[in-house]
Amino acid sequence: MNTKLHILAAIAAIGALPATARTGAAPSGPSSDINASDTTSLHAEEQMRRDLISDSKVIFMNGGAGGVGRDSVESMLAKFYVDQFRNSQDPETPYFTFMSKDANLAMGVGGVVNVSGWFDWNGTVDNPNFNPYFITPKTPESLRNLAASASGSAIFFNIMGRHTPIGDYRAYIEGGFDGYGGNGFKLKKAWFQIGDFTAGLTKSTFSDPAAQPDVLDPAGANGKIDKSNVLVRYLHTWHDHWTFAGSVEFPSSQPSEVDGYTKKINDYVPDFAALGQYQWNRGLSHVRLSGVIRDMSYRDLVAARNRHVLGWGLQLSSVVRAWRCCTFSAMGSVGKGIASYTGDLSNGNYDLLPLPDKNGEMYAPTTVSFTFGAKVYFNKHLSSNVALATLRNFAKGDIHDSTYKYGQYLAVNMVYTFSPRIQAGVEYLAGKRADYSGVVGNVNRLLANFSFSF
Repeated sequence: MNTKLHILAAIAAIGALPATARTGAAPSGPSSDINASDTTSLHAEEQMRRDLISDSKVIFMNGGAGGVGRDSVESMLAKFYVDQFRNSQDPETPYFTFMSKDANLAMGVGGVVNVSGWFDWNGTVDNPNFNPYFITPKTPESLRNLAASASGSAIFFNIMGRHTPIGDYRAYIEGGFDGYGGNGFKLKKAWFQIGDFTAGLTKSTFSDPAAQPDVLDPAGANGKIDKSNVLVRYLHTWHDHWTFAGSVEFPSSQPSEVDGYTKKINDYVPDFAALGQYQWNRGLSHVRLSGVIRDMSYRDLVAARNRHVLGWGLQLSSVVRAWRCCTFSAMGSVGKGIASYTGDLSNGNYDLLPLPDKNGEMYAPTTVSFTFGAKVYFNKHLSSNVALATLRNFAKGDIHDSTYKYGQYLAVNMVYTFSPRIQAGVEYLAGKRADYSGVVGNVNRLLANFSFSF
């Protein structure tokens, strides 16, 4: 069965076979009440989050708890999940947390051990991350592959404070074994937050991680907007329903160089991103419109001058949690010069491409992507997810034959939760890549995953 038939079959089943890989699809708004007293009204993900918090062990500094109740302690621990930019593959709250006697200061170290094994057939992707970008035409030497990796494992340090002279604050640093093409350890996040201001390395304001489908594949859907930048962001929520944010982000454009005609030069104009969001259902569901504007520079070697190209992007995204057991998500994006923000094209240099018939000049190609996800909890322990995505690169004129034209992505999984911190699952993945030369590659993967959060 080819990839198109796989995708059609998944669309037909989307209502009955939905999504989850892990418990981390975080509430999207600060109004989410993990400690709601009416447990019968909790969504399955809220209940799992509540179980994780109840399971956490607290060590009070300088002696006993000082008369602080467990409700106050768990309210502090729940702040770990109040984050507009969490997604399903982020670590859970630490198992052990140090806390002050008044429960207004918490400090913890935690992480996740993530081990996967997979088998590719009908072609291979030589990477723990199932990116359609890396698919190449089948050869007799690359029909099948069996491999395993600890990609996706991570460790983090977190500190939170409330009711201090500077207001509520949080600092977070995370490193993980999930670099593309290997298991090398790299810094993933390093940021601090005081009130409504955040500064450091974190997810771009242009992204919406909570609306990304929950999959076991470390790369996730190829069409998602998913980039981390060093930034300064202001984000504020009014009346528990409206959230607005704006950020100045340090740039890292990825233009395509042409020997003798163009050359990449240092970026020196920041990217500007913003979002507006409406949220409901205690912040579990939302609709978000986000955008980015960027200036990209390059050297025109023919005219011996530096040139600039304006890039822009818009994304409309939503996640809806319904019936206490289901989650549906959708994301659509369009823009020029935003390839490095996407899950698939960020692996190449597609922000700027050579302009046909004008040696030395470049343009920002149009990029369009769509991502859909659905999830259902069959019971407390068993859940399932389906994700569909497509990404299209619209290049101009006479271009290089190997230039990426479009990619398609399908993931269907089943996950069993043994305890709030231990999960195992299996996932079927299908991917397709087409180049402008007409060459098409397909790959199928069966992945097994085990994760332990601590």
